[in-house]
Amino acid sequence: MIADRNVKSAKQLTFTYFSIVAFAIISIHFALLETTLEDFEQLNANNRLLHAKEIAKEVLNENSIQSIAIPPFTHAYIGREQLPAHLIIPDSLPADTAVELKRNSSDDTEFFIMRSELKIRDKLKTVYFLYFDDIYELSENQIFWNQAKQLFITFSLILISLLVILRISKRLTAPLTQLTNELESRSPNDLSPIQPPQGVVSKELLQLVTSFNLYSERIHQLLERERSFNRYASHELRTPLMVMKGAISLLGQSTSPAFIEKQRIRLLHASNEMNDFVTTLLSLTREENLNNLSPRVLTRDEMHNILVEHEHLLTDKPVSWSVDMRGSTVVKAPETTIKILIGNLIKNAFACTEAGTVALKITPDVIQVVDSGIGLGSTPRGDEGFGLGLLIANDICRKYGWRLNHYNNDIEGCTAEIILKTYDTPNESQE
Repeated sequence: MIADRNVKSAKQLTFTYFSIVAFAIISIHFALLETTLEDFEQLNANNRLLHAKEIAKEVLNENSIQSIAIPPFTHAYIGREQLPAHLIIPDSLPADTAVELKRNSSDDTEFFIMRSELKIRDKLKTVYFLYFDDIYELSENQIFWNQAKQLFITFSLILISLLVILRISKRLTAPLTQLTNELESRSPNDLSPIQPPQGVVSKELLQLVTSFNLYSERIHQLLERERSFNRYASHELRTPLMVMKGAISLLGQSTSPAFIEKQRIRLLHASNEMNDFVTTLLSLTREENLNNLSPRVLTRDEMHNILVEHEHLLTDKPVSWSVDMRGSTVVKAPETTIKILIGNLIKNAFACTEAGTVALKITPDVIQVVDSGIGLGSTPRGDEGFGLGLLIANDICRKYGWRLNHYNNDIEGCTAEIILKTYDTPNESQE
């Protein structure tokens, strides 16, 4: 039994996965907000300073001054020594690019500085542009807290959605839990169909119940076949054993060569019959690759010998038999298997026919055993009526992908019909 201590329920898995998704959504939202504000501030500062640079070119060329204010938020300084002393300026600054800096290490006030090389009165000089917008800083904080409120609303909606989904998950999994409890409370021998549970029943759950019922039905049929097989096996296999035992007892009562030869034939026939049964039964229980079997043609002599072997069942009966073969019938099955398959149908036909005819008709796609006997009666006789022979015949047909049918004739008797395909090999699902 699989340990379930570390296995989470569907409700727990829903909560876990939804929490991961919700955390990812909130994190992405926050990261995008922070990145957008920073990028927009950098872009705004860079454009402001580049605009200030164009103005400074004209003003500094016309005036002999070391610094100027460029409204509304920018100052230009010729030379690093002109910059305010309270600013922490990096040792190296990229040209014509806005760089963020602080007033000092403990101050959160943000300045932007840009270094440019300008030609002032025919001399190349380094000019520093300093930008500070306190209104923008205030607006940035307001935007951040406004977005934080939206983030809180988003988080609240996600939390409400989680509660709703957990409720829905509970309703959807309740029938499955009910089904599980019903299966656990059943006895091992209870293979009766289960009913769909109460509550919200999904299509998938109905498919699961249907599949389980079909599987239970298959198990029930297998158990019934096994019980029938065991009931009839002792009877069918006891017959040749009794023949052998009787023949062995009779061998001690006479020394006549003709009598001994007769008993020898009886023993040989009984032992061959048992050997064929055992070989066929073993082949039905053994897994083998049917693609490796070689196709062969059924011959008239082979079919004739099968009927002759069971001719003793017609003793003192006014019954005649015949073999009618039309065309070439090719099968991929051993000779012993065909002997058991057709032999069982012939035995049933001989046993159920008191007068009339039994005909074995063979075409490339169909093998029929037609008799003029008692027929199938008011209701068709299944495996129970035909004994082990028909059980084995059904299993043989199932293994080789053939189909065995029985039906009453229009006038009298019945027909056992094997529908096969030339060079046919069954699918795995038919085994």
